[in-house]
Amino acid sequence: MRNMYPDAEYFEHLDGLRRSGEWNSVLAPVSLMEAFPGLRADEARAVCNDWRATYHERRTRPAARPV
Repeated sequence: MRNMYPDAEYFEHLDGLRRSGEWNSVLAPVSLMEAFPGLRADEARAVCNDWRATYHERRTRPAARPV
């Protein structure tokens, strides 16, 4: 189910793939399904699409200030 894990976990996995240099946008959903066995193919593709669409915004967001 799509909300089984928070997107942050999925995005961390995809960020790790990108950092590793093994990034392949075609195979990214397969990697997600292997890492998160409850994730269906259509859900994995949706997560990848969300990750791509928000990548720049998440990378340029200022860090939270300590309280």
